[in-house]
Order: sequence, then structure tokens, then C-alpha cells
Amino acid sequence: MKKLAVVAVAAMTVVLPLSGCSNDDSSPGSIRVLAAASLVDVLKPMVAAYEHNNPGAKVQVDTGASSALVQKLTSGAKGDVLVTADEATMTKAVDAGVAKNPHVVATNRLVIVVPKGNPGKVTDVRYFTVPGNRSVVCASEVPCGRAAEKAIAAIGGTPHPISRAVDVRAALGSVTSGEADAALVYATDAKSAGDKVETIPIPDAPVNKYPASALTEQGQLFVDLLAGPEGQRNERSQYNQCTRQYG
Repeated sequence: MKKLAVVAVAAMTVVLPLSGCSNDDSSPGSIRVLAAASLVDVLKPMVAAYEHNNPGAKVQVDTGASSALVQKLTSGAKGDVLVTADEATMTKAVDAGVAKNPHVVATNRLVIVVPKGNPGKVTDVRYFTVPGNRSVVCASEVPCGRAAEKAIAAIGGTPHPISRAVDVRAALGSVTSGEADAALVYATDAKSAGDKVETIPIPDAPVNKYPASALTEQGQLFVDLLAGPEGQRNERSQYNQCTRQYG
């Protein structure tokens, strides 16, 4: 359990070297994007597109639990774009005065991931309701945790995980590291793990909507890209691939 907790804390703040920029990069057009952990791979082509459209500009992407990102902003952290994994968290950011005029730019759905070979013999979300089963779900205060609780409540159950992960990437890591036999994550996260995991679809799984808010004028250019034709083609491609794979 201690090892799992360390993995979870380490996943709370991740700075992605998508463009090789640093915190103090002052190149014209350079921006800092605070994004939900489940968007790590989804944003890569959009970062490349932004940098192509704005020569010399660099995009720094900080990922983590949506609630932690909002807390950063309310504590005075700077950023140009905020993208959360659900609308409820974005509403908190708007109410706190650190975000405005959000637009939904992506969707995702919950699936079960298990290690190769499925040692826990997991078949559906009922596995997460049994005390003692080696299952992990996200903390209830973050979007993936609320989605997990909704999926489990739909079968009349209550989650009894061995651990609560700080964000969806930490939940995924608990399975890929062998700490857990099952975790509830988003389809895009399952896809990113490749053959390290097996995926079990959840019938009528909750669909999370990802709103984005531009915090600066320069950030608006990135949000416009996400919401525009190129961004929506990328989002549909990612979502449709996962839907075909995981139900």
C-alpha cells in the first residue's frame, strides 16, 4: 500500500516535455496548458499543431487531477488554458474566478483495466464492490472517482478499493505495476497502456465531458484549436478508436 501511495503522489503533478520548453520559456506565443491527466496522449497532436501554426512558440502541458489543477490556479499559479475531466470541476474553477466561458472539447468513457492474464478473474464492476479484492479507483473528489462511483452505483454497489488514486494515471499505474488486479480508468488511458493491460468494457459506462477554458488571450488560440475542426477530428478519432476497442 505504501508503494502505491508513492506512485499516486508522484502522478499528481506531471510536466510533459511535449515541446521541450521550460517554465521560463518566453518565446512569443508560448503557453502553459493545465490539463486533466487522462488527456496526456490526446493533446500531443494538438500541441504539435499549435506549435506548427505559431512558429517559435512552445507549449508546456502540466497534467494532474483536475481538482489539483484548479487548486493550483486558486493558489496563484499561472496558466493560459485549463482543461478538466468533467464539467463539475470546471464549474468550481469558474465559481472561484480562475476560469471563464468553458467549452466542451472532448469526451471519454470509463473501462476496467486488468493485468495481462487477468489474475483476479475480473468480469465486471462487481469486482470493485468486494472488500479484499485488489481493486483501485480514483479519489472521490476527482472526476474519474466520481465516474467510478456512478458506474458502481448503477449496479447497486458500493466501492471497496484497496486504495484511492489521486488521478486516473495513478490508477492505471497501480495495474501496470502489479499493485492491483483491477482499476477503473478512461478508455484513452487504457489505450495508452497498450499490451501491458487487458481491458473490459462497461455496458452503458458514464461518458465524461471535458471543458476547456482560455485563461489568457494567447490561450484562446489553443482552445479555438481544440474546439475547431482539427481538434474535433482528433477527438473523434481518439474516442471512436476506444469505442471500437472497448465497447
